[in-house]
Amino acid sequence: MNREEVARQLKKDGKNCSVAIYSVFKDDYKLSGEVPEPRSIDGKCGALLMTKQILKDLGKDQHIDEYEKIFKEKFGYLTCLELMRHERRCNDYVGESVKLLEKYLNEEML
Repeated sequence: MNREEVARQLKKDGKNCSVAIYSVFKDDYKLSGEVPEPRSIDGKCGALLMTKQILKDLGKDQHIDEYEKIFKEKFGYLTCLELMRHERRCNDYVGESVKLLEKYLNEEML
């Protein structure tokens, strides 16, 4: 399975959005061994927050604002409450966030 599929499965198995995303990148990108547990800060989506945290941890701070803008353009909102009012579910935001982060890390979007 690829990272997106693994992250979606982790979410389906009960992990929160941020943990599902962190888990599929931590080994390959040598992120700290501690899996963070933030669900949401100021109501923002955990998938969005974890993706931004990984960009920061990997020294790609200059792309954090750009990533948030792309997330909002793609999904229309940044907060869980707003996102959950639409047909998509958390698993969709997890999967799409993994794909977007992979593009950033592979420098396809830079």
